[in-house]
Amino acid sequence: MNRELNSSKISSVSLDQWVLMHPSMEELSSVFLNLDRALKYIHDHGYCIEVFYPTEIEILNDSDSYIQFNKLIELSHDPEVRKRMIQEDIFRSSFIQVGLYSNSLNYLTPEFLKENFESFTTFLPTDSVFYYRGVIERGASVYLCEFVMEKRNRDLQELEKELGEDSSVSEKTLSKQKDDLTNHRINDRIYHQINGLKDAAFISWLFVPTLVLGALVLLSVIAWIFSLFMG
Repeated sequence: MNRELNSSKISSVSLDQWVLMHPSMEELSSVFLNLDRALKYIHDHGYCIEVFYPTEIEILNDSDSYIQFNKLIELSHDPEVRKRMIQEDIFRSSFIQVGLYSNSLNYLTPEFLKENFESFTTFLPTDSVFYYRGVIERGASVYLCEFVMEKRNRDLQELEKELGEDSSVSEKTLSKQKDDLTNHRINDRIYHQINGLKDAAFISWLFVPTLVLGALVLLSVIAWIFSLFMG
């Protein structure tokens, strides 16, 4: 369900409250997929999550397509540190998802989940168990949205082989899925401050040299005028 954001009428509810009101497996799967899309969008724009907890994640305008992380920090410029920060975000995302699926987040710890993951698989969507196992037990740095898209692509290709459909159909479908990978149209609006902050820094970087150059030109003109009077 997509709704246009209206700044004067935006409603919000925290993720933990949303889960209480939408406890079905289908609803949880949908909101977690969109949460992951927002996470990938944020990483792609050079930021990560400072506070990764359901009370600091909001659902806007009563639509699980609009996921807002409240606390962001900039990713490190060091490639290794940056990679580790993204990996930690993906793990924390999977951790809270498993905790919310199993209704155990309030007393769950990462260590306990890693050691007892198999005990939680009964609470997870069957087709996503492999994904969560890879992230929780092996530290895989794969986004849920990428995993879901790849699985859909393979399922579609297998179906088309069975039906003998034209491959051009799947190409169009795959292209559309790639466009939807980060829910970019919606996330552009929610996280506009990410680009805004970078633009502001860029403007400042341009403005300071321009100001200095202008001051030098002005001083030169004043000196020239002064020399005319003195001459």
